[in-house]
Amino acid sequence: MRTTTSNFILFALGACLTLDASAQQKFLDLDSSNSAIKWEVQPKDVVKDATSLFTPNFSSNGWVRAVVPGTVFTSYVEAGLEKDPNFGDNIYKVDKAKYEKEFWYRTAFKIPKTNSEKTWLNFEGINRKGEVYFNGQSLGKLDGFMQRGKFEISKLVRPNAENVLAVLVDYPKLPIPNLASPTYISSSGWDWMPHVPGLLSGITDDVYLTTSNQVTLTDPWVRTDVPSLDRGEVSLQAQLDNHATTTKSGTLSGVITPGNIRFSVPVSIAAGQSRSVNLDKTAFPQFVIRNPKLWWPNGYGAPNLYRCELKFTTEGKTSDLKTIPFGIKKYTYDTNGDVFHLHINGKPVFMKGGNWGMSEYMLRCRGEEYDLKVKLHRDMNFNMIRNWIGSTTDEELYEACDKYGILIWDDFWLNSHPNLPTDLEAFNNNSIEKIKRLRNHPSIAVWCGDNEGTPQPPLNDWLRRDVQLHDGGDRWYQPNSNTGALSGSGFWV
Repeated sequence: MRTTTSNFILFALGACLTLDASAQQKFLDLDSSNSAIKWEVQPKDVVKDATSLFTPNFSSNGWVRAVVPGTVFTSYVEAGLEKDPNFGDNIYKVDKAKYEKEFWYRTAFKIPKTNSEKTWLNFEGINRKGEVYFNGQSLGKLDGFMQRGKFEISKLVRPNAENVLAVLVDYPKLPIPNLASPTYISSSGWDWMPHVPGLLSGITDDVYLTTSNQVTLTDPWVRTDVPSLDRGEVSLQAQLDNHATTTKSGTLSGVITPGNIRFSVPVSIAAGQSRSVNLDKTAFPQFVIRNPKLWWPNGYGAPNLYRCELKFTTEGKTSDLKTIPFGIKKYTYDTNGDVFHLHINGKPVFMKGGNWGMSEYMLRCRGEEYDLKVKLHRDMNFNMIRNWIGSTTDEELYEACDKYGILIWDDFWLNSHPNLPTDLEAFNNNSIEKIKRLRNHPSIAVWCGDNEGTPQPPLNDWLRRDVQLHDGGDRWYQPNSNTGALSGSGFWV
């Protein structure tokens, strides 16, 4: 879609907002935590006829119950087909060749009736690549473990029968650092973890269905400024995509809580086009918040959070809606005296924390586990976690850090090896995806390019540009994790 941009700076409209919770919410959870969903996995070389996956009488005899989100190897462990990898040296005895190959994932399910005009199949991440099929039709490919997929399946849905979803997952190729990136760089082993059979390949993040009408909201972005402790300022950017064959006119409206701050603006989007809408204090004086509840890191104040409920309404119906949690804060930085300094809301922060290498080396940390682990960091009086080489992609980590006031030093997927990813385009696309997915989290304090090294050309310039363009320069871009006004690493470097 072609994108146009509108800056509303001439007038403000009040709005009475009633949110329709049925629009663009999770319509059906397709993770294996849903007892109605049964994922299974099988090596590609065992499946002689892939078209059979979509036949009504398909037999899954010999297939392994899969864990989604998760990895192929974890599925085999959970099925009891591999010994406990955490016991003795079991992990070192596994036949790696058994898992370092392509695998099919398959599930079948019924889709409840919906009054919405569009049904979307969403993927949050596949490692390292995946091709998605629905009812026998290829929907597209995902390339990189943070690339999202959003596929319209409205015309493919079988309303009164089972629908078959299958994904052909390709694994990362050795050597991993940095050639296979974007992926989990330590999956082939590190000084603190073993080589994981399959190199953490699998459907590694959430899968779900959403619904909408013809106009959808994409990656809404709430930005904040704090000119003084008694004044906060909010601005909003939202992309509206019109999937219809005719122009759609309607109202973009929202409410920010606490404070019951309401806003509304008319928008028209041409057929098959996208439009970027920017709202700020110039047209909306209510975006200046007196005595705001600021977001502070642990030890400096409460990590207060706001919510923006945003929706687009056309022809009397809610077409799409999004909920964006955010914190009112402002980061500033300097390197005076060749020492990196971080300030939030005008106050200097003494950073205390450590590396979060991975949540769990087989990606088995999920959901509420993050809340407890981050809470323990808070209780230890830490105020920062470094997401080492970007090895945790689950949004639950960021949500917990927002909640408990833990700053995040957030790495991209490069180690100090003087080489480049084989596919630079895939790496850069995933970098942009990461920024867009996570930029509303107030806990992110620093974006970092490389672990104990500087990204090789052209990536350092690309990453700096990506952060400037897609995060507005609101956070610091640090090329190297141990140099550039920093104190270096340990004896191993």
